[in-house]
Amino acid sequence: MAKKIGITGGIGSGKSMVSRILQLMGYPVYSSDQRAKEIMNENQALIRSLKELFGEEAYLDSKLNRPYIAAQIFRDDSKRTAMNQLVHPAVREDFQHWASRQKSPILFQESALLFETGNYKSFDAVILVSAPEEIRMKRVKERDRLTDEQIRSRLDAQMPEAEKMKLTDLVIYNDGNQLLVPQILELLKKFK
Repeated sequence: MAKKIGITGGIGSGKSMVSRILQLMGYPVYSSDQRAKEIMNENQALIRSLKELFGEEAYLDSKLNRPYIAAQIFRDDSKRTAMNQLVHPAVREDFQHWASRQKSPILFQESALLFETGNYKSFDAVILVSAPEEIRMKRVKERDRLTDEQIRSRLDAQMPEAEKMKLTDLVIYNDGNQLLVPQILELLKKFK
């Protein structure tokens, strides 16, 4: 049975960079955020539920209207919670199906909300990718072209990093001062 390792961290922390390095090393990595976007455009039952929650504006030309949805969920906590209750079970099921087809002894799942959903408990270990908030804000601003207010609303919607630190003992520091590859290699030793 493969070991399942979660990779999480706040927006802009560098989860995707760590995941890409692991993939280059030959490890299978499931991207929850990427698959969630795909599932929300493919799963007809989920599409109907999201339209019920957000209205017909939730989709444009049969694709999820991401700017509209983002504006809704970062303005209204109850809508974000309701959306998560629809999307997270579909992603968990998709991950299990994906994991059952893998041959590697170690599998990784990248997910921004592992701690917030309580799903971290289903992993053999969880790696927290950590970076100072000012660095995370700069990265998100450059990557997503969001305003400071939009970035702040996303940061505020996530569990504070100090709380995440209490729930994991595996941390990769992505602060620009420490190299990622040596930290990843050191962690991989613990899983073998």
